[in-house]
Amino acid sequence: MLGQSLNAPWASSDGVYTHTWTYQVTHPGRTIVEVALTSLNSVDDDDGTFGRFGISQIVSDKGVENFGDDGPPVLARDKVTSVTVEMFVDNSFARGRVSRNFW
Repeated sequence: MLGQSLNAPWASSDGVYTHTWTYQVTHPGRTIVEVALTSLNSVDDDDGTFGRFGISQIVSDKGVENFGDDGPPVLARDKVTSVTVEMFVDNSFARGRVSRNFW
């Protein structure tokens, strides 16, 4: 591994909320992108807590790949220029991890 970039995004809502983040990548080789939902808590005492986190788009030498709101947690591509991740919460506070590993 030649390097790594990490972020810890979060989202919170007492209703339904979706947030996206786009990260630019300048590494010319292989990039492995991994997302993980690391914390999910209710914002009140309701039973309706729900959260989801995934890769919604990646731009690489394969072109633009869109995965929608139920994207995979891990992707490996060559010559990645950007990756977009999406977190969905319902009545919850969620925190995630985004790692870009450069090979």
